[in-house]
Amino acid sequence: MAEKILIVDFGSQFTQLIGRRIRELNVYCEIVPFNKIPAPDESVKGIILSGSPFSVRDENAPKIDLSDIKGKYPLLAICYGAQYLAKHYDGSVNASVSREYGRAMLKIEDSACPLFRGIPSNTQVWMSHGDTITNLPAGGSVTASTEDISNAAFRIAGEETYAVQFHPEVYHTQMGSEILKNFTMEICGCTGDWTADS
Repeated sequence: MAEKILIVDFGSQFTQLIGRRIRELNVYCEIVPFNKIPAPDESVKGIILSGSPFSVRDENAPKIDLSDIKGKYPLLAICYGAQYLAKHYDGSVNASVSREYGRAMLKIEDSACPLFRGIPSNTQVWMSHGDTITNLPAGGSVTASTEDISNAAFRIAGEETYAVQFHPEVYHTQMGSEILKNFTMEICGCTGDWTADS
């Protein structure tokens, strides 16, 4: 059975870009809307939660039930996805003092984190969000920070759940493809032998 990564789309302008970056790693992926997620089958090696134009604090913000996903599949939560994890698993998300937009330098706090294997500290990343994670979710530990954000990335103990406040899929994040490769290859165990022709 072919292996694939599911990308859950919360309406981010960058979701198609996540798909393109994953396919450039020769890994098949499917983008699915957050309100129509198919039941994951054996072919699903991992799941990515996209960003969103919404704030998780909005009443009408997109919501999904992660009970069949979190802790059962490798999970990478990006931007809104990271904030969603924090908010719904006993962490907290508040409005940023100033909108965090643009380049930032990432400081790796947990060098043993497989998501950041081979990623040097002080690599440039791209931020685009108006909220910040003030308290990590249950079981969360910081894996990376920036000058302005202490919780720029985190992981959940005892499961393959990783979250980043920045956008690894955009060009301005220098080691973004390497981070996505670490997730798909190292963490999810994808072989990377898919081609567009196949």
